[in-house]
Amino acid sequence: MYHIGICDDDSVFIEYIKRLFREACADIKFYEYLSGEELIQDMRTREKFDCLILDVAMPGMDGNETARNFRKQFPDTLLVFCSGVCMPTVESFETTPYRYWLKQYTEEKMCREVAGVLSKLEKSKVLPYVMGKRDNQIVKLSPKQISYIAIAKKGSVIYCGNSEEKYTSSKKLVEFYNQLKDFGFAYAHNSYIVNLKYVAMAGAKELELMNGEKLTISRSRAKEFLEAFAMELATKYEEDK
Repeated sequence: MYHIGICDDDSVFIEYIKRLFREACADIKFYEYLSGEELIQDMRTREKFDCLILDVAMPGMDGNETARNFRKQFPDTLLVFCSGVCMPTVESFETTPYRYWLKQYTEEKMCREVAGVLSKLEKSKVLPYVMGKRDNQIVKLSPKQISYIAIAKKGSVIYCGNSEEKYTSSKKLVEFYNQLKDFGFAYAHNSYIVNLKYVAMAGAKELELMNGEKLTISRSRAKEFLEAFAMELATKYEEDK
């Protein structure tokens, strides 16, 4: 599923863009905002945006200012500016937009633009952020920081690098798996999922993380885990060649 935000003070244009995306791809969740202020306020609660369609000319906080604030939390999200009155400026490119759409485009042209965005998203999936809690503070974690996630009494425990650095979450383990399975996480046991990039070695019954910590591989998960680990090693080998 793609998570796409649309920020525009014209609700009719928002519905138009949603229709074009839906006609090209059914598996999309939209987040709609009628102002930059509304987007910035809401984004603090969001773990992920794959793409943001952002109007340049809006009352109050304009598109360029909104984009600068948005980039502080989502530096890798695909950004598409759109406008009916403004042409691109040097300021527009400071936030590295992928495209700059004009609202005057014909529907045929806009459909091609939407298809291009979806193709780009497929080729470069954005890492979803994970929210964890520690010392009564909410922390946003990149999957790259996480070594494994385990079941806990009231949700899950997120381990980062070593067993001492951990965060809690009310989210169930299966929810984390569905969120992270496309980013190198696999079940080694029904009680935890492991970031394969942190695995130093794995056998039929046990794996060892880069920090030396050892985890049991359950019999029911051994085959799928070892296959996933082998695929991860093969991918790394190709990248290193």
